[in-house]
Amino acid sequence: MTLLNRLLLIVFGAGLIPIIPAGLFLFYFQSRAKEDISSLQRNVSQMGALMMEREAQDLSRRFERMWDADSRYASQAALERALKRNPEFLYLAFTGSDGRALFSGGAPELKRYMGYLDMARDPLFVRAAAGDGAALGHFEMVYDMPVCRLVYPLGGGYYAFAVVNLRDLFEKLRSQRIGPTGGLLLSDPEGRALRLSGGLDKFDAVEVREILRRGPLFEITGRGGTYIGAAARVRGFDLFVVAMENRAEAFSGVNRITWLMAFFLLAVATAFYFSALLFTRRLGVPVGTLMAGAGRVSRGDFNTPVSEATEFAELSDLLRTFNSMMREVGRYHGIQVEKVFEEKQKLELLVSLIHDAIILCDLRGELLYANAAALALLGIEAVPQGGNETLRRKISGFVSKRALAQGGPVELEAGGEKKHYRISVQTLSPRTQTPAVFMVLRDITLERRIQQMKEDFFHSVAHDLRAPLLTMQGYIKLLEKEFQPGVKQAGYVRGVKDSSDRLFKLLENVLDISRMEAGQLRPDLKPISVPALLSDSAEGFRPIFDEKGVALSVDASRAAGAEVRGDASLLRRVLENLISNAWKFTPAGGKVFISAAREGRDVVFEVRDTGPGIPADQLEAVFEKYKRLKAGEGEDGFGLGLAIARKIVELHGGRIRAEAGPGGVFRIYLGVQG
Repeated sequence: MTLLNRLLLIVFGAGLIPIIPAGLFLFYFQSRAKEDISSLQRNVSQMGALMMEREAQDLSRRFERMWDADSRYASQAALERALKRNPEFLYLAFTGSDGRALFSGGAPELKRYMGYLDMARDPLFVRAAAGDGAALGHFEMVYDMPVCRLVYPLGGGYYAFAVVNLRDLFEKLRSQRIGPTGGLLLSDPEGRALRLSGGLDKFDAVEVREILRRGPLFEITGRGGTYIGAAARVRGFDLFVVAMENRAEAFSGVNRITWLMAFFLLAVATAFYFSALLFTRRLGVPVGTLMAGAGRVSRGDFNTPVSEATEFAELSDLLRTFNSMMREVGRYHGIQVEKVFEEKQKLELLVSLIHDAIILCDLRGELLYANAAALALLGIEAVPQGGNETLRRKISGFVSKRALAQGGPVELEAGGEKKHYRISVQTLSPRTQTPAVFMVLRDITLERRIQQMKEDFFHSVAHDLRAPLLTMQGYIKLLEKEFQPGVKQAGYVRGVKDSSDRLFKLLENVLDISRMEAGQLRPDLKPISVPALLSDSAEGFRPIFDEKGVALSVDASRAAGAEVRGDASLLRRVLENLISNAWKFTPAGGKVFISAAREGRDVVFEVRDTGPGIPADQLEAVFEKYKRLKAGEGEDGFGLGLAIARKIVELHGGRIRAEAGPGGVFRIYLGVQG
């Protein structure tokens, strides 16, 4: 989303904040208006029911006061007298308990309309007979007159049946109008209804009964649309007054006001939107100018200033400040570029003077940089501009040979002769550039030649000294017999004997190394029991361990029955060397653990002590010839024991390694026999 759109949304959203409560008020007003309309309809229906209740009670009281105390209830004279006194009675008849007319009178038209009167099954007659009170109902229009039927129990098994003119009541109720077409209905429980006012649809008895069934408030669909209203029961009678109004007309005023307010809010929102759009566009021009200037700066263009003309004073100050900053950055950038070039020249001069070959290439092996020594090694005069597959394969070969040598020296051809190099490889993963590989190839040919000359000389001297040393040891043994053990001269002879033994052991180790490197030592391979080998190697050390106060623990339970194929004397020499080193480097009160266990197709011998341990950076160096670690009690070795141990293990196809951690740890891996 662009900055302009974000500003537009922020400003427009701020303008919509007052509209939200206005919309909520509009929703509240509409819901309250609908409740008020329903309340009005309920009140009108209840008021009509009250008027009908009073009219029905008045008719009932008339019947109660209609007869003299001495007169007979059911007589033609009483009937004529009642018709004269009550002109709203359009028809009057007396019936027996079976509902059949005994006497009748009234307007001739109604007498013909009513015919022979038999009310045995009439619901009004049944209600009056069952409730011992007046029953009013069956509303209809007869000769344009609103009438209803009334059944009143006279006592003695006689009933009065009257057709009553309700014109006066209807005139009062007609004034109760609801809207342009709304009005009142008067109905009995059977759904026979009479429209009192308004322009309502003609509802049949089924529809009216459905209205009464729905309760005080209802909504029903008629032929003229959907109607809403309320129904109220006339107290004391099975009569109902229904107030109804067309739903569209009822809510027309509310909907009109709602639409007007909604249109007003929409107009306000539209006006505010275009105002916000105009404001943000004016604000977006200087901001866009500033962003374009920042883009030019990021591309290194510090000479093109941004326009400072804008309608906002604060933004003008910001643009002027940006131009000033851009000029300062341009000046600082020029100084830094000069310094970078100067440092680059110094670095190139320094690298060119380094005798080690330095190569920088990508992950595919394509040459990126090489100093003079590297160019000579690669046999080229300069770094090629394009890709060179031969050169790429040559560089990749350096990495492959270094991996195969496992960090050791690599033999390469340079200048027509074989030379030895030690290669270090490091992968560079800068965040802003493509990953690259940095290689340093150090020429160690001269060092190896000097080392070989030194070892040849040392081996020659050791070989030449071995014969006279054996002769000297023989004379020492003869001299040792000349003195009693307790005299002073015996101690001198014993010291000379120990020194000659150490010197002889050194010469033997040097010669063993020489034979191993020359491939002259051939192990006598036979099946060897692992527990027996471990036990034989450790048992001879128990006296010196007890004397020093170091606990020695041997555990071969996890290698029970396991055998390895090897030279027992050579393998025992390896284990004895490791146990001896553990004894030397473990202080008094410490512990040494020797164990063997099967791990897959290998048997793993482990020698662990609680001494100071081996530094992590010397785990490989301890296996080099003449490499020594300082022991705890002034006992220094010659640095050949671990080198010989590694040669012996490798002759058996195994491997030996040291581990860092608390105390010293050595592990030997040999293949299981069978």
